[in-house]
Amino acid sequence: MNVKHITALSSAAAVVLLSTSGAFAQPGVATGAVNVRTGPGTSYSKVGTLSAGELVDVKDCQGSWCFVDRNAGTDGWVSANYLQPAAAQPAPADPDIPFNFGVTVGPGGPSFSFGIGDAPPPAPVPPPAPATPKVCFFKSTNFAGGSFCVSPGDSNPVLAGSWNNSISSISVEGGAQVTVCKNAGYGGSCATIITSKASLSSYNNTISSFQAL
Repeated sequence: MNVKHITALSSAAAVVLLSTSGAFAQPGVATGAVNVRTGPGTSYSKVGTLSAGELVDVKDCQGSWCFVDRNAGTDGWVSANYLQPAAAQPAPADPDIPFNFGVTVGPGGPSFSFGIGDAPPPAPVPPPAPATPKVCFFKSTNFAGGSFCVSPGDSNPVLAGSWNNSISSISVEGGAQVTVCKNAGYGGSCATIITSKASLSSYNNTISSFQAL
C-alpha cells in the first residue's frame, strides 16, 4: 500500500483517533467507479479510482468521506456514498444509500460500528469496565486453596498465624503490584510482583511481610 493515514484528535471537531491496523478495519465494497483522493474532499488530488465491486478495508470516516485500504492500487479517501458493507451490498445501480459509521472510545480502546440507510448507525458495544486494582494471596499454586485480597496502599509487616511462610501464588489485577519480603518488617530478600504468579519459585512458602502498591 502507498499511503499511510493517521487521524488526529481535535478539540474543535469530533475526530476520533483510530489505529490503521486491521483490528478496526471494516470490509466494504465499491458500488460504482469513484475517485480515490489524498484527503477527505474533492479539493484533494486524485491518486486512483475504485472500480465497481472492488473490495476494500474501511479504516476511518470523516463526514461523507472514508479512508480505504485497497488490496491493489493506492490507498486514499473516497465518497462514502459509493461504499457499502461487503456483507450487505445492494445492486450497483443503487450508489446513493449512505454508508454510516459510529465510533466510541473507552478505557479498553475504540469500538467501531457501521450501518446503511438514513438511520443512525447501531451503538457500538461498550468496552468492558477496567478491573479494580487488587492483590490476592493464595496458599496453593495456580491460585487455589485459602486466599485473601488487599488493595493498593495496604501492607502487613508481620504475616501472623497460618499465613506466615505459607503463600504459594499471587494474583494482581487492575494495574496493582505488591512487594513481598521473606522476613517480617519488610526485611530479608524482597521482590516486587507486577503480574500474576501461579507459582513463586524461591518465594514459595517463604513470605512473611508485604506492601501492596
